[in-house]
Amino acid sequence: MRPIVAAVILISAAAVAVGAVPAQALSGSPPSIEVRVDTRAAREILLTLARPKWEPTDARLLEDIPAIALSIRDSSRSNDVFERDLKAAFETESRVAVFDFRAVRDAITRWQAFVAGISPREPELARMAVSQAVALLPSDAPAPAKLDVHLSFGLAGLADNIVARAPDGGETMVIDLSRALGDSDGEPLDSRMARLARLIAGAAFRQAWGNYRANSPAWKRPEPELGSFEPLVRIVAEAGPVALFAVDESFLPLSTWLKGMQKKALFDLERVAMRIAESETELEKRVEVMSELRRPDFARHVVAPAGMFMADGIRVAAGQDALKAALASGPRAFFVAYDRATQKNKDLAPLSKLIKDKLNAAAKPASKS
Repeated sequence: MRPIVAAVILISAAAVAVGAVPAQALSGSPPSIEVRVDTRAAREILLTLARPKWEPTDARLLEDIPAIALSIRDSSRSNDVFERDLKAAFETESRVAVFDFRAVRDAITRWQAFVAGISPREPELARMAVSQAVALLPSDAPAPAKLDVHLSFGLAGLADNIVARAPDGGETMVIDLSRALGDSDGEPLDSRMARLARLIAGAAFRQAWGNYRANSPAWKRPEPELGSFEPLVRIVAEAGPVALFAVDESFLPLSTWLKGMQKKALFDLERVAMRIAESETELEKRVEVMSELRRPDFARHVVAPAGMFMADGIRVAAGQDALKAALASGPRAFFVAYDRATQKNKDLAPLSKLIKDKLNAAAKPASKS
């Protein structure tokens, strides 16, 4: 076994030109994100699959690699299943049940070339990911993140990656290259690296964004003036910037290339807002709606898409700094910034009248008795 090759990238300070220093830069710490990329798991799997015949001892050696051990644990299967499926890659008549290494072996020459090309560029890949993650983070509150990224093959299920909490408080990410890059045949190495960097950046940003919100006064401060709409406003603003990383950059700006999806996302958001408004006088209905808001599948299919289009809309209409300022100012400010963006850019789907009325009411100072 070869030693782990890793790249550690630490972004700890923003460069400031001589002269006036922006107030935001003075008010807090810039994001501190550490990303380490390791191709060992991918390299060792390819070495095993390149053998002319199955060697049982190879499976035991692979299982000792932390990234592969994590993949097996995440699958909720035993090592025996892993070994059986690895052996099946050499026997076309055997059925692959969980870990699909046969497809990788069938295209092994292509994957060997890719991994050989990317392994010396681990530091560059980490640097690309950190740069993208930092670019969207406000800098007025601490936003640390630590991510160990392992490139591998044969994850169980359909996802192209898994992420788990690490003992040091950071996270460990395992990426299945055959899934993450399965539709990129023929693309140059730099293009495929860019895809991986965006996937890694999304995980790093999500972790840092969560830590930022935990440290930000604007996000810790409740906004009772929004009433029953506060949970909706908060989770949309939380999910929006994270969801942006799930979209290929070739589809940006979203309002140009995904206009139909944009309209649907904002329409779905309006329907949720109407349900909240209708439930304000009935406790049972309100509990039902609030519970639904917190369901992971609801967040993925309704909340995240709406927030994603809103985040990109602010960026397109007012610029990256305006988006970061909106994120730094809290959930309601994110909605207000998008409303202003729709007035500037007519390609953006507007917020519903109900939501805008709630925002305007929340902005009014409390009346004196």
